[in-house]
Amino acid sequence: MGGAGWTREARVAEDSDFQTLKNLLSSEDGWTLEYEKDGVKVWAEDAAHGALRTVKVVAEFEDVDPEALYDVLHDPEYRSVWDTHMLAAEDAGHINVNNDVGYYAMSCPAPLKNRDFVLQRSWLDTGDEKMILNHSVYHKDYPPRKGFV
Repeated sequence: MGGAGWTREARVAEDSDFQTLKNLLSSEDGWTLEYEKDGVKVWAEDAAHGALRTVKVVAEFEDVDPEALYDVLHDPEYRSVWDTHMLAAEDAGHINVNNDVGYYAMSCPAPLKNRDFVLQRSWLDTGDEKMILNHSVYHKDYPPRKGFV
C-alpha cells in the first residue's frame, strides 16, 4: 500500500490506515476493472505509482465463514498446508499485539523468478469487520537474498 502513505519502515498501523483500506476497496474511481470471473474481480490503478503497478483484488466466498478465513490467514503453521508456493516463512518480530513482521519466500512459475518479502502485517477485528494490512518493510536481519527478487 505504498500509495496509501505507507513507508518501508515498520510502524504501528492506525485507525486511519484501516480507513484508507476501506476507502480503496469501496471506490472504483481511478481504477479499471481488468478481470471478473467466479466472484473474483481485479482492478488496476489508472495512474500507477512510478514503475509499480497497483492492483486490488476482491473475492467473494459464499460458503466460507469470515471468522474461519481470518483465522486461516493468521495461522503460520497452517499456511504450509494450503499455500503450495510457500518456500519459507519466518517470524521476524512483533511490534505490538496487532502488528508483526515476518519473512516470506515463494516459488513462481517460469519465466518469473522466485520472490521473497519482509512484510509487516497489521490486523483489526472489530467483530463486524476483519481487516489485514500487509506492506513491505526493511529489516536488518533479512537483507536481499540470492535467487530471489
